[in-house]
Amino acid sequence: MRRITSVLSVMVVMAAMVAVSGAALAQEPRGGADVCVSQGGQTIYDMGASFCFSDPTSQAVAINHSDFAAAQNDSQAVAINHSVAIAFNACAVVALNGQYETCP
Repeated sequence: MRRITSVLSVMVVMAAMVAVSGAALAQEPRGGADVCVSQGGQTIYDMGASFCFSDPTSQAVAINHSDFAAAQNDSQAVAINHSVAIAFNACAVVALNGQYETCP
């Protein structure tokens, strides 16, 4: 069951990354977007005040005004709308609307 949950978490994060990247690119001509996407230790997209970090085994997405998302050790983190998401040690976390979420 834990493996299925992990696979589903990864799929949700990857879908969010694709959707966010597409939305950010679509919004950019109308005044800019605030999106950060980091995958495998590399920042793939960074526009605006949001900040994200991932190590070579993880993914992180931060959206909408100074959010922070960080993921390490085979983890995924997504922060949306003034939120903070931090994931470590094979964990997945999503923080929405001002939440602060971590998973060890």
